[in-house]
Amino acid sequence: MSKLINIGLSSILSIGLFAGSLTVAPSQITYDQPNEAIAVQAETVQMPEDNTISVVEASQTASTSLTPRPQTPTQTSVSRSTTGQKSIASTSNQKAAAIISTAKKYIGVNYVWGGTTPSGFDCSGYTQYVFAQNGISLPRISRDQFDKGQAVSFGNLKAGDLVFFSLDNDKVIDHVGIYIGNGEFINASTSKGVTIYPLGSYWKSHFVGAKRVL
Repeated sequence: MSKLINIGLSSILSIGLFAGSLTVAPSQITYDQPNEAIAVQAETVQMPEDNTISVVEASQTASTSLTPRPQTPTQTSVSRSTTGQKSIASTSNQKAAAIISTAKKYIGVNYVWGGTTPSGFDCSGYTQYVFAQNGISLPRISRDQFDKGQAVSFGNLKAGDLVFFSLDNDKVIDHVGIYIGNGEFINASTSKGVTIYPLGSYWKSHFVGAKRVL
């Protein structure tokens, strides 16, 4: 009877020890293996991220190298165009100054009908002579001179412009002079010869038009 009890106790102890070993083994499997799996997964994830960053950086570098630089020919052409316009305006101003200087040399010269020289001028002979001294050819008669150049309004007159009048108020041009700026023009008048007049109410009332030939 005692032997049976001992055998029973031994069996119980063996079963307990076996059960204890089963309890410990799953605990080790549960915690160790997942940690290793996580580490492996982490390494696996990090590799593609590093590769992805390097590819993006390479793409950005390639994109930067392939991006065309802003072109400047348009700016250059605009700059040249502006410079050209300033040059033309400067040349025109120089010609106007030269014409006015020439015109003033003959202040006081008598009016002579049909005159075209410093010994005596009529109005269109005077303008023709002054412009010719500066390399610009004009027709002999004031009406024909009016057919040349670019039309200019009274409010946009510049020095060197030709100003035309109809003294008979019939709109037929019969007088011409040279605008010299500051509301004045120089001409060969029948009463005073070559002289300067302000473009006052009298001359405005006879004004027909102006032409720019410079």
